[in-house]
Amino acid sequence: MAGSIDKVEPTSIAEELEWRPGDEIVSINGHQLADLIDYRFYTADEHLNVLVRRGDQTAEFEIEKDIDTGLGVAFRDALFDGVRTCGAKCIFCFVDQLPKGLRKSLYLKDDDFRLSFLHGNFITLANVTDDDLRRIVTQRLSPLYISVHTTDPALRQRMLGRRCPPILEQIDTLAHSDMPPGILPGGISGISLHTQIVLCRGINDGEYLDRSIADLSARYPTVRSIAIVPAGITAQRRDKTPIGSIDAQYAVVILNKVRFWQRLSRAEKGTRLVWAADEFYLIAGQPVPESVTYEGFPQIENGVGLVRKFKDGAYRAKHLLPAKLPRPFTISVVTGQLAAPTLRRWADSVNCENLTIKVCSITNRLFGESVTVAGLMAGKDVIDQLRHADLGDMLVIPSVALRDGAFLDDVTLADVEQALGVRVLACAPSPLALLRQTCSQLMTNDSTPPR
Repeated sequence: MAGSIDKVEPTSIAEELEWRPGDEIVSINGHQLADLIDYRFYTADEHLNVLVRRGDQTAEFEIEKDIDTGLGVAFRDALFDGVRTCGAKCIFCFVDQLPKGLRKSLYLKDDDFRLSFLHGNFITLANVTDDDLRRIVTQRLSPLYISVHTTDPALRQRMLGRRCPPILEQIDTLAHSDMPPGILPGGISGISLHTQIVLCRGINDGEYLDRSIADLSARYPTVRSIAIVPAGITAQRRDKTPIGSIDAQYAVVILNKVRFWQRLSRAEKGTRLVWAADEFYLIAGQPVPESVTYEGFPQIENGVGLVRKFKDGAYRAKHLLPAKLPRPFTISVVTGQLAAPTLRRWADSVNCENLTIKVCSITNRLFGESVTVAGLMAGKDVIDQLRHADLGDMLVIPSVALRDGAFLDDVTLADVEQALGVRVLACAPSPLALLRQTCSQLMTNDSTPPR
């Protein structure tokens, strides 16, 4: 294991020592490096002995520096020993529901606690060792994002499709570990966990859901948030375990349960702690809560509070309505079926003499019509369904639908431009970002569709 240097910063310690791209940092102060986290942890010292490998030769460098001064290198990969993959066969696993023929990286099922710390990926903790738990506490790898699903050991193993340690014992180890002594009163280690329960109707709901929420709530403040998220089911699902669909009546039941636990938790702990994903409110036809109730939006990347953020941004965006466009413009915005009504109401509220915003909802043919979120749109679906539409001066694609500049089916923005004959812009799903980026483009660039 070693970290392969990708870049060396000018005037840095690394440049002074004549390190260069391709060199590998093997160890620091005798500690072999497995990843970027190790590197950052062990370089936070004033006295370093760094072992560097170049080809077949190694050299050791003694370095004296200020404790907050870096060495000035960037690495090709954050994980030097590769990604830890998931050995589970979850009954609701979205990767297992992907159709064939997509890019290979989409089929990688990672379950690596380091990616949870670095990027907020949700992990099961099913493949961590006691040494991993010690490292999490020692290096203060916090917060982590944990897929719990249920705290019932037997049901959790059935849902994950593999043997796994009891999740509550793992959480307790992280909370009260004496490896090393905790930094907070009461033996608390200082590790924070944001947890999710992927809800499978008829499996981990009902009494199981109540028990899971109660068990996790009892572990506050280590458990900082609990998100109830509906399982994503596509037409490509091959697992035979039946999972019921979430209709409006069921969504109301879940929302009422979440409100009950929020009231209880707020009275006992001063925090609501439990939140429902936006999909439950949209399916139930109920308004999303006010911004203050999300308490800082700890799980917004998990779809908890995105609609509220959008609505708040929509109110502020009214002050950005264009007054100096050289002529009237029309912008078409693409989205999934679920968010389309919300987006249309906003568009109707801001349309004016100089600007018309049209909302184009896309039916998901790649994954099936039950998949309605914008983040899983396919480029081919966008092209096929908008080929004969009047799209105006610009087509806006939500950035959440793109990975490395392309849709999940590898269709690029350039492919969409060529097929539809309209300028295409990728934009964050925010009213403020949409108005700023589109109006800037319209006023500074030729809006003639590409040839």
